[in-house]
Amino acid sequence: MLLRWRPSGRLRNGLIVLALEENHVKDDAVTHGIAWLKANQDKTTGAWPAWSLNKNRDPKSNIGQFMSDAATSYAVLALDAQR
Repeated sequence: MLLRWRPSGRLRNGLIVLALEENHVKDDAVTHGIAWLKANQDKTTGAWPAWSLNKNRDPKSNIGQFMSDAATSYAVLALDAQR
C-alpha cells in the first residue's frame, strides 16, 4: 500500500492511520504514518496544526481552530491505538 504522508494532509493522516489500525492492517504504511505523526507534532503546543485547503480562515478564531482540533484528535487516537 503506497500512501504519501504530507503536511497539507494533517487531518487526513491521523484519520488514515487510525482507520488502518482499527481494521488490523499490518503494513509499512501504518509504521510510516505513526512515524510521520510523531515527527510532525508541534512540540510547543502538543497539537498537529492543520488548516482548510478550501478556505482561508483566521487560525485564532473558533472556526479556524477546528481543523487543528480535529487533526490533533485523530492523531492522538491513532497513537493511542498503536499502543
